[in-house]
Amino acid sequence: MARVNSAGLSGSMAVLGLVIEQPNQTVTHIAQCLDRRFARSRFSPSTAHNALPQMAEAKRKRVHRTYESPGEARSEDRYEATYFGIEEFETWMFEMPNTTPAWRDAMDGRIALCRPEQLPRLIKMARREEAIADDQYQHASLRLRNFGTRKREPRDFAREIREVLLYIDPKRWSDRSESYKEIAKRLEEIQREIKASKPGAYGD
Repeated sequence: MARVNSAGLSGSMAVLGLVIEQPNQTVTHIAQCLDRRFARSRFSPSTAHNALPQMAEAKRKRVHRTYESPGEARSEDRYEATYFGIEEFETWMFEMPNTTPAWRDAMDGRIALCRPEQLPRLIKMARREEAIADDQYQHASLRLRNFGTRKREPRDFAREIREVLLYIDPKRWSDRSESYKEIAKRLEEIQREIKASKPGAYGD
């Protein structure tokens, strides 16, 4: 069986997981669930509509069509996971990591490829990322506070598992903000050093 990337969440893997969880549902239903459950991932609205036919038509089918709607519209088609699809999903879910995951953050790449004359623009980007993270931290903290006031009877343990993300979101965004603040701070220090050594380097 081909290895899957257990360190990342692809649109097709999210769709496959939803089909396993909710078999024989329409493509439209799966697309709506994808949008609600994985809102932070910002998958394209067409993700489920594209992924399901591709998985059904692949050499090793991960899903099979249980109902084909009449006409050319495929949004009402229904799917179930195949044995191979379930096996691949279980591998993604529970295979223990044995290598360091790839790290491909866009800002890391920009820093690695930045030229000195491009520093002002990169600093603006880092500050903008910091501001976005600060804003998301405020929203995440508010969601967590509001969530804490809800009544939770009867218990829904599957939902409670998913809601764990509410507790860690504020820290994630706070850490991201601090990282970009430190990046911007250091880049600004380098920019000042360049200005001191090369007056007029940035057209001042």
